[in-house]
Amino acid sequence: MSPKTKNKLTLLAIISPFVLFALAGRFLIDPWELPRQNKGQLLIPHIDIANLGANDGAGHLFDDDDTKGMWSILYVAGSECDTRCKNGLYYQIRQVRLALGEDIDRVRRVIVHTAPAAQSLTEFLHNNVEGMISINASLNAVESALAPVYTPEPSQPVGDIFLVSPDGQIFMRYPTHENMEATLEEAENIRVDLKRTLKGSLIG
Repeated sequence: MSPKTKNKLTLLAIISPFVLFALAGRFLIDPWELPRQNKGQLLIPHIDIANLGANDGAGHLFDDDDTKGMWSILYVAGSECDTRCKNGLYYQIRQVRLALGEDIDRVRRVIVHTAPAAQSLTEFLHNNVEGMISINASLNAVESALAPVYTPEPSQPVGDIFLVSPDGQIFMRYPTHENMEATLEEAENIRVDLKRTLKGSLIG
């Protein structure tokens, strides 16, 4: 065997495992099933908050101009505020933001009203989670904008929590729960994702 042929065989022996691994990864592994760092549902592609068609009550469209400078935790509300709603607003939004420590001022809380707020919601907002930014949008517009999040199931965003970037992109979703253990676990998921996002970001 000539030295040239020997060198080729040696090189082939070295690179073969890497080629086989790459081929296995390409054809045998579904990348969407691999473990991911994020705890919530990552939205790909992201959804522009302007697509919700929300306004501030004075007719002003709530868009990326209103999200500049800060990250947002957004809750989609219906008319009433049941146990899921209360757990989400208090534990998964208010308490999570408080747990951010020095990063607390980088995050705002936003509630999207898709229906006139009943007394149960109005009182809970005032007595327990005061200071949220309130915006209004039609339920149909919100369901339409967020439909890709739930495909192939029907769009049912009321009661869910979303993270929004300073450039107005809705990029993560979390459900709310009646069960307290599940609520606290979801709150920790949001906190972990937010801390990681804030740590890795130079904006907001």
